[in-house]
Amino acid sequence: MTIDSKPREALPLVEFDRTLYDLFALDGGNPDEVSLMLALVPPIQPVAASQPENKKYTWQSPARPNLDKDLFARICLANAALNHTVGIGPMKLYLFDIDPPEYDVQNGLVESPPAHRKDAVEVFEGFVPSQRPQLEYISDAAKFQVPAGTEVSPYPPQDFLDSQPTIMSQELHYRLLSKRELAFSGLPTPHTDVVDTVLGPADVTDDAKVAAESQRILEAIRAHAFPFVIKFPLAVAGQGVFVVRDAAQLAAAEKNGRLAEEIPRMLRSIREDNAHLHPAGLCLQDVVEGGTTRNLSIFVTKGGRAEFLSCCEQFLDAEDGIWRGSIIDYERQAEFETQYRPVLDQIAAYVHGFGFYGPMGGDIMTDGAGNQFIVDLNTRITGDVIMGPLRGHYYERRGLRYSYIISPLVMVGNRKRFEDMFWPELMDGTLIIVGWVRGRGGLFGKHEYSVGSLMIGGKDVDTLMKLVDRVNAVGYSRAPQ
Repeated sequence: MTIDSKPREALPLVEFDRTLYDLFALDGGNPDEVSLMLALVPPIQPVAASQPENKKYTWQSPARPNLDKDLFARICLANAALNHTVGIGPMKLYLFDIDPPEYDVQNGLVESPPAHRKDAVEVFEGFVPSQRPQLEYISDAAKFQVPAGTEVSPYPPQDFLDSQPTIMSQELHYRLLSKRELAFSGLPTPHTDVVDTVLGPADVTDDAKVAAESQRILEAIRAHAFPFVIKFPLAVAGQGVFVVRDAAQLAAAEKNGRLAEEIPRMLRSIREDNAHLHPAGLCLQDVVEGGTTRNLSIFVTKGGRAEFLSCCEQFLDAEDGIWRGSIIDYERQAEFETQYRPVLDQIAAYVHGFGFYGPMGGDIMTDGAGNQFIVDLNTRITGDVIMGPLRGHYYERRGLRYSYIISPLVMVGNRKRFEDMFWPELMDGTLIIVGWVRGRGGLFGKHEYSVGSLMIGGKDVDTLMKLVDRVNAVGYSRAPQ
């Protein structure tokens, strides 16, 4: 049977238990006064004509894979932006347009509406109509204006938004996203040595000064006692975090993490308008031994209360440590909420003190003695935010105790090809497409590929992971989140 005989309208519509629209309404909030803007940080800039390069709010990604800007654009501005926002409900959502493939431009194949917009509509059409966002695209950031009476909640902070109404100061938001800021927060974190630069904006144009300062920072890393974790202050998708247990791992971090390249690049990002934000403060953190690591998703209400969303476990790439997916056990969520409630309340009070409210995540490690440590704060919408609110879909209505998110899956072909391979799982609601975008690559750039994100349910871990493996097997490239 071909995919043409399988009408997409036959697929069951997915319904969240609650959306971000519902959560923004808690404790005196008004979701109609808030819009979201998503552009998951590309490891290289710029990747699309619609989004100008951020020079004030800079990020690091030393362990980024060697991909071209078109693929990064589809991963970050399209697929990842979708899988983070499918659960926002009927809120206003701004995404950035991405450029059509050069092959399509040269051969008169550019679609209208653009392919990435049609792909996004198809993703949102998989959810009940009342929970679909008011989607708008930004083609030219210079012409963008936040509508009167509303404020935008962007991730990441964008240079061009500094003069526009946002739900909190972008500078404070940028600080909250920084691992350096977390080290000085007073929250329960592992011991962290911060290696701040002595250079100022006037120094970073001097190659000799940058080279000498880069060497000083490298020597501080090499002199640190094992084991420890190297953390760039604002790393993309784990691409600036390196666990170092011995000299061999340190050598690997220097090579694979391109430290000799990234440190001077980080130093040169210092400018008059961002020096006070410490964009170049490197962190060397103690390793927490003998326990577990879980990532918690919460919603900080406008009144400052921590609304529990989920507790998941992350799957990291064994080779490079980059996030590849998360798994949730729906039966244990009440237990986890009780276990982590004290630290979640601490987190909410801390970020709300800066003016933040909205969805966010935190990575919590528990050592062998039961002490909890916050090793990372993601003060923004996360890829796990949709997992808890799918409890009704998976657990209550289908008896599936676990679910797993894969992002990204890069595969040859289009969405119809994927649907044809997994039609039974899509029909019974085990598999949900939460992100999708098409592109072109290969010889002469004429071959179609897709970047997708999938939610997968399973009654037990073994059944779940067998389907996860089947889905992963159709992918052809290891790519970043």
